[in-house]
Amino acid sequence: MPPPFRPTLRFRLPARSRSGARRGRLWLVGLLAIATGTLLIWTSKRPLEAEPTLVPAAAPSRSKGIKALFSRSDRQRQPLTVPPPVLPQPLPPQQAWPDLPLVQAQPSFTDLDSSHWAWPILADLAQRKLIAGFPDGTFRPADPVTRAEFAAQLARLFNLPPDLSRPPGDITYSDISASHWAYGSVQQSVRMGFLSGYPDDSFLPDQTLSRIHVIVALANGLMLRSSSSAALVLAPYSDYDQVPPWAIRSLVAAMEAGLVVNHPDVQQLAPNRPASRSEVAAMLHRALVYAGYLQNVPSPYVAGSPTQQAP
Repeated sequence: MPPPFRPTLRFRLPARSRSGARRGRLWLVGLLAIATGTLLIWTSKRPLEAEPTLVPAAAPSRSKGIKALFSRSDRQRQPLTVPPPVLPQPLPPQQAWPDLPLVQAQPSFTDLDSSHWAWPILADLAQRKLIAGFPDGTFRPADPVTRAEFAAQLARLFNLPPDLSRPPGDITYSDISASHWAYGSVQQSVRMGFLSGYPDDSFLPDQTLSRIHVIVALANGLMLRSSSSAALVLAPYSDYDQVPPWAIRSLVAAMEAGLVVNHPDVQQLAPNRPASRSEVAAMLHRALVYAGYLQNVPSPYVAGSPTQQAP
């Protein structure tokens, strides 16, 4: 008798079900890929632990292997090379502005030579065309200087702002008209504060100047001031008692500025002696040095401390 029929249970998925299983595996692989990509994106967007810093070129080594693949922060921390700062360099000597040279040319005055005490100063002024002689070729260094001639020299050498304490416009004097050869120079020298008229409205253009008048005029025009003791400053000079009281403060200030030139004796002020053309030229040169227009020309006759005579 044949054994009873026991059907064997075999579950066979239909073809449609098998294709669905394959699709499921593909979905699983896809989900894993998406998860991996999400992890990479999240890793790349993590905030850096610290801001990038500037470090020398020989910085610590980078990460390697898998860590380098998943860490962009390590790539962003690559060392940055900092160039050295660019410092301004001085101009070569031939391109720099040179100092004004001392000029020691030979002036073409027939009555002057290198033996004259003011020769270096007069030579410097003549070479720069700051002084002129007479038509006959002479300079006449020992001749006195009039107020009009001094005004002409001041107007030629200086261009200072006008004295604000004086009214604008021309100042009239009873003894000098607009047709006078020095009228414009007188007006300019007065406006700059070097000179002034007299209480009777006169200017006295032909009056000769004393040494103290030249010194006071330069001190006034350059607005020199001093707080030093006049007794101490003037004590080395044997004739200091000849200085008019109204001129003492201006004289002390001019001496401290190195403007006073005493020839032939540097220890003699000779305040009331008529000023010669060479003395006036020398003190005008000192005033231009003080104002910064010219370089110093050393002279043994400059009154004051030796530091004022140094080049």
